[in-house]
Amino acid sequence: MPETRRDTTADRSGLRLARDRVFVSALLTTAVPVTLQALMSTSRTMVDAVLVARLGTDEIAAIGYGSRVVFVVMLATMGMADGGGVVVAQFWGSRDKVRTRRAAAVTTAVTVAMASAAFLACLLWAEPMVALATQDPRLIELGSQYVRAVSGMILPFAVISSLAAALRCIGRARIAALCALVGIAVHLTLAYGLVYGNWGLPAYGVRGAGWATLISTSVEALLLTAYVCTTRSPMAFRVRDCLDGFRDGSAAKIGRVGMPVSASSTSWALGILAYSILVGRAGTLELAVLSMVNPLESFAIAVFIGVSTAAGVMVGGSLGERDPERTWSLSKALLSWTAGTATVTGLVLLSAYGWLPLLYAGVGPATLDVARDTVLVLGVVFVFRAMNITIQNGLLRAGGDTMFVLRIDILTQWAVAVPLTALVTLVWHVPFPLVFLAVNTEEIARFLISGRRLLSRRWMRVLID
Repeated sequence: MPETRRDTTADRSGLRLARDRVFVSALLTTAVPVTLQALMSTSRTMVDAVLVARLGTDEIAAIGYGSRVVFVVMLATMGMADGGGVVVAQFWGSRDKVRTRRAAAVTTAVTVAMASAAFLACLLWAEPMVALATQDPRLIELGSQYVRAVSGMILPFAVISSLAAALRCIGRARIAALCALVGIAVHLTLAYGLVYGNWGLPAYGVRGAGWATLISTSVEALLLTAYVCTTRSPMAFRVRDCLDGFRDGSAAKIGRVGMPVSASSTSWALGILAYSILVGRAGTLELAVLSMVNPLESFAIAVFIGVSTAAGVMVGGSLGERDPERTWSLSKALLSWTAGTATVTGLVLLSAYGWLPLLYAGVGPATLDVARDTVLVLGVVFVFRAMNITIQNGLLRAGGDTMFVLRIDILTQWAVAVPLTALVTLVWHVPFPLVFLAVNTEEIARFLISGRRLLSRRWMRVLID
């Protein structure tokens, strides 16, 4: 874990600590590499959307919805990996290297097992999944082609998520970022070749974009595994470590934290899929606009994945050291950074109103006009989303408060945002920017509830023996 020394941070207030050099260095050591890795992973979706947009509105709508189907599985596996990372961080904070390694082994095994089942489901039931959102035979054909082609990346993605989460806990987040850099370079090259038929490769269109994602993710996973296995990393576990982890109770701890995190991530992703289904029922134009805006939103979220991950590592390590006052000061400092960064990111998203037509040059003017209005809504509501990412994914989960996060996710999404979105799309038929606002009402509700929980400090729990 990146060090934030007790003698320089223990007695400082949150705002003063946010400016402390030791704290800032510890934050950036984890946050910057994780942000870069998340940005590069997200750029796969952006590259696919931009390349496929030149083929037509149907193609970008199909790839946008197809990526949402796979996104559900990706978040489930990533949630399990992040939940296991909470236990890994606390073991590392208590200086127990053996159980740290065992926890990393169990996390990887469980995550890969979940990914294997999900991969088979996507492979076998691609058409029914896509048909939930549209009755257009062409969209069903294009979307199922993409889902089948890209579903294989779920397995290497599970390996990447588990190993990257473990490496972050020991202050080596940059390794995963470097592997991601290679992966995105491979993806960009293959996508340009397989979508259009360049570099002497066949032109496979939407399906080619999926294959490029599969191959590049596999390369990234192989590189990360090779690093862990060949450098004598503290996370270089063996099969025996996994078995010992099940025997010594590490697996039970990971299950108590990881399963609610995975369930919460899956529930949230299913809600996102539900929004896509409702938007798809509204029309192909609306689904295409959602597919255009989603990569921008994902890029912005990637920034705060870095901050929230650093928050989880730093706060998890502090809890492992059993210093609640220092933990609270760290939390306030991390929230200060999140608020400032969220404001800047929101302004950048608002500026997309001007340059969006340059990004999607092949899209018709009517679709572009709706997309430009939608990014204005995104820029305003994104501040709430950014704060929620740090509060829930970083702070509350670091203290093992995962059941609370799961309940709030289900409540705000399925009792507030999904019904409201169904109402505005299927009954009131309002313009799409207002539909997008309805989708994001969950973020406002989640911020109010989670913020209150954070201030109570009841989430600060030590999970290890």
